[in-house]
Amino acid sequence: MDTAMSQASTGQECVGRATRIMMIPSASGGIGHISRTAALARALRRLDPAVEVELLLDTERLRPFNIDAARRMGFTPRFLPPRIRDAIVRACLDGADIVVDDCARYLLPLRQAVPRVGWVTLAMYPLHDELFMDWPYMAQMDAVIWPYALLVGLPEELAAVQDEVVQTGPFLETEGVPDRAAARAQLGLPVDDPLVVYAPRSFPFGREFGHRALATVYGGAEMLRRTGHPALRLILLAVSSPAELRGIPGVADPLPDWVEVKGVVTPAESLLHTRAASAVVSEGTSTMHEGAALRTPLVLVPGPIPEVMLLAQALDRAGAAQVLTLAKAVPDALAGVFRIALDDTPRRAAMLDRAYALVTGGGGGAAAAHVVLEVAARRLPGTPVGVLARQPG
Repeated sequence: MDTAMSQASTGQECVGRATRIMMIPSASGGIGHISRTAALARALRRLDPAVEVELLLDTERLRPFNIDAARRMGFTPRFLPPRIRDAIVRACLDGADIVVDDCARYLLPLRQAVPRVGWVTLAMYPLHDELFMDWPYMAQMDAVIWPYALLVGLPEELAAVQDEVVQTGPFLETEGVPDRAAARAQLGLPVDDPLVVYAPRSFPFGREFGHRALATVYGGAEMLRRTGHPALRLILLAVSSPAELRGIPGVADPLPDWVEVKGVVTPAESLLHTRAASAVVSEGTSTMHEGAALRTPLVLVPGPIPEVMLLAQALDRAGAAQVLTLAKAVPDALAGVFRIALDDTPRRAAMLDRAYALVTGGGGGAAAAHVVLEVAARRLPGTPVGVLARQPG
């Protein structure tokens, strides 16, 4: 069990014990769901170190790598068996005061076996029609947390449950990251050399997209080295094996010494690299959020899913990032936006200020933690709830 917080600031002293929270991240999705619940647990700990947090994984939909991901993030997970009976549900959830699910709303009917337990859901931007299909579940929630940058807005599917929705923005943990010079010193990098950081992450958007994006980033960095920035370095993070980078058209084999390939690093190391960079290349939302929060120039080649494209387009409209779709991302175009990122100009400063303000304006994990604790304060032990009874509107 990962103990994370108690009742000090929420009026729960009358309960006489620590608040118990069960996190249920999507076990069928990627590690982003587990990392988000882990960030929320840490935010709860910062508010009050006595709350007890456990993580439950649904074995019926479990992707095994999520077990290791949970352990790496400090949890010893419990497991929810398939073909669930009330006795099993009570054994798994009866000690909890609040359940927080991250895209596991389909488990809400389990609440019938533990009717006193509160339930909060973390929503994900719909890839297809998930939110439309999920509204009967979402209407029963004590709160719906929307962890996306405020500039993205709310999808229309959430209108039916808008009274339950709290927009917190992304859960970022960037407060303790040192400044750029100190980050480079910790990583053993030169203080003044221009540095581009990019995490191909084993090509999560498919090999065709990943290979083209990597070739373009490499080609842009190589062009920039030949045209005014000969000391430029490129660091590639989250590459499981250097062999994955061999044979990609447009990428040198072997790679030159100005390219450094690193494997999967810890979240703290990833943030250090993002802070140390002169520019960070991002395909997905997490790196966009972190780069903006750390005031690192963003060069976006957005992956082909709606939430990524919407965030990239919003940052582009606001003048907060340099955005190139894959169709327009060619080496000379990348070299041009790298130059903008490297030059210390009023344009770059304004871009960094806008990105920071737009991404961090919702309160993030701390705001979400307050929501969870407010729900816990309202739902004292012994107070039953109507299960699957409320309707939207």
